[in-house]
Amino acid sequence: MFIGHLPGAYLVFRTATPGLDKAAFAAAMIGSIAPDIDLLWFYFVDNRSHHHHEYLTHRPLLWLGILTLGLLLRLRFPRAGLITAAFGAGGLVHMTLDSIVGEVAWAWPISEFTHPLVVVQATHSHWILSFLSHWTFKIEIAITLLAAYVWWTSRRKKQQGLEG
Repeated sequence: MFIGHLPGAYLVFRTATPGLDKAAFAAAMIGSIAPDIDLLWFYFVDNRSHHHHEYLTHRPLLWLGILTLGLLLRLRFPRAGLITAAFGAGGLVHMTLDSIVGEVAWAWPISEFTHPLVVVQATHSHWILSFLSHWTFKIEIAITLLAAYVWWTSRRKKQQGLEG
C-alpha cells in the first residue's frame, strides 16, 4: 500500500469511533503510518538487504502489544491509555492494509509464513510501476477520495452547525 494507510485509517477511526477525542484520533492516525518508520532503517542503514516488512515495526504482535498496553493503562491512566491504545490500533490498521498486497507475518514469532491477499506480478521494469498500474492501486485511490469526501462533508457540517 502506497497512499492508502492514512486515508484508510481515517475512514476506520472516523466511522467506527466517531466520539474519539482529538488526541486519541491523532494517535491513531500517527499509528497508521508509524510502521513505515522502518523505511529509514531500510534505506539508510540496512542498505535494502531485507524487505522492510521483515522488521519489527511490521510485526502485528508489536501493535497488538501496544494496543493491549493501552487498554491496561486505561485502568489507572484513562487518557494516556486511550491514546496508547489508539496508536496501537492505528498500527494494526496499517498491518491489515499491508496484508492486501504485502507480506505480513501475522503468526510471528510462531511462524514467519507470509502471503499477500493479492499478488502483484512484476509487469514493469520497476516494482513501483507494477504496483501503481495494478488494479489494487485504483482501490487505494478510491479509499483516498472517499476519505477526502468524508473529511470535506464533516467540515462542511461543522461549519453549517456553527453558522446555523
